Parts: sequence; structure tokens; C-alpha cells
Amino acid sequence: MQNYYESSISLSNNMKLSYTGYGDSNQNTVIFFHGFGSSVHAIHPDPTILDQHNIRFYALNRPGYGDSDIGLGYSMEDYADWLNEFLIAKNIQKASLIGWSAGGLYSQVFTDKYAEKVESLTLVSSAIPLNSEETKSVLPSNWKMIRNMNKYIPFMTKFYFKSLSKKVAKNLDGVIQESVKQMVEEDKKVMNNPTIQPAILKGTVEGYRNSGIGVYYDALALCNKMNESKNPGFNGKVHIWQGSADTIWTSDTSNFLKEKYTNSTYTSIDNGGHLLYLSHWDEILRKSVS
Repeated sequence: MQNYYESSISLSNNMKLSYTGYGDSNQNTVIFFHGFGSSVHAIHPDPTILDQHNIRFYALNRPGYGDSDIGLGYSMEDYADWLNEFLIAKNIQKASLIGWSAGGLYSQVFTDKYAEKVESLTLVSSAIPLNSEETKSVLPSNWKMIRNMNKYIPFMTKFYFKSLSKKVAKNLDGVIQESVKQMVEEDKKVMNNPTIQPAILKGTVEGYRNSGIGVYYDALALCNKMNESKNPGFNGKVHIWQGSADTIWTSDTSNFLKEKYTNSTYTSIDNGGHLLYLSHWDEILRKSVS
């Protein structure tokens, strides 16, 4: 059985972005956007699911994650341009995008800027703009805290992620166990799945590499004001997935997305948590390329 492979691309600005891929001979191209403090390896470990849907799969690490070079002061629009360079290098005309958590916001920015290259947009437990009057009332409290820290005391944000990076490096099991205690029941089941758990652990280690600098600059990019286009030029399919018990990005935030993407499909998973992209990987993939 083939497995995912790892490689990298050198961009026009000489920055290296690492990525994982699979199924280069398959026909349906899917680009996955990883979550905050995670990496491209926090995906379902069974690539045969991709073959079942004839999927050519790629996931790119953002700057400072995994083996990607650290990027200082980049924006989500910059990342959209870099992903476009990747698509050109791979001769990909159109792709289906799957954005999980914070990756969902990056996938929205790419769709706003390069709508003609997006076959479908799938938002799973997705982030919404952090620095916007429109989202102020529905933004979860933990993300309000990150936004305010970046705005008023960014040095504290940097120190926090650096400290967390040290904890991950010294005592990964302890950090994970503490995190599991705060999870909803469905996420605990996913986290304790012996097949899936190694992928989540690897994603965490790679997310907090480089003394947490990648996470810090990712947070800054997420907190920047963004072009809140209503996507008048995007005619592709939009699929929104939400766990009813998710406390990271809540049903209120997915309702905001439903209003933004008026022709979208909406799938709510009863008691589903933030890790539903792993427990429902097959269904999400199938719908994204249908």
C-alpha cells in the first residue's frame, strides 16, 4: 500500500514550504488547510480512503510549521499567493479545498482571491474573521483573547507560544493529557483512537516546532483585518460541517458562514466536537469532490 509522501516547494521569494501529498495519478485534486498549532500530518492516516474517491491530495504547512521556513509578518493573502504558486507548479487548474479550524479561514481567503481556481470549498469546524465588526458578537472567547493580546500586548502572545512550545518538547504526553481533559466526549474518542492518535501527536509536535514562532506569526496573520468579500465571483459548491458540541469554533460561527455563503450545504453532527474532520473524513472527502 502506498503512503503519503513528503516534499517541499521553493517559492519566488525563496521561502520553502513543506507539504505532504498522495495519489499523483488520481483525478480529483483536494487541497487541505491545517489547523492552528497543528500541521499537515494531522490528517487521517489511511490514504486508501483517498483512492476510493480518486483523490490527488496535497496539504501545505504554513510558515514555521513542520519543515516550512519561518515567515515574518506574512498575511493570509500572502499565503493565498503562495498556494497559487504551488498550483501553478503542479499544473493544477482547479482544486477542491478543505479547510479545518483556522485553516478554514485561510481557505476562504484563497477562494476570495482565486475563485476561478476553486472547484468546491469545504469548511469544517471553521474559523471566521477575528478582526471584524461583523463577527464581534459571535467570536468565541478564546479567540477574542488571542485577538486582544495580539493587538495590545503581542510580546505576551509570543512568550505564551514559546512557553507552550517548550512544554510540548519536554512533556508531550502531559500536554496532550491536559488537552484531552478539556475535550468534549466525541473528541476524546477520536483522540484515544490508536490509529488516529499518532497523527494528532505528530501534528502538535510539528505545529510547535521552532520555539512556537510559527504559531505566533500564524496568530498575527489570523488577527489581521481581511477583505471580507461576499464572493460574488465564486460559483462553486460550499459545504459547511459543524459539530454541535464544538467549543473551539461553535455553531454560532458556522451560522455566520451560512449567511455568508447563502447557497451552501450545512451538515451538523450531533454531539460532534472539533475533531469531527477525522471521525467523518470519508464523508467529508466524498462530498467535497461529488
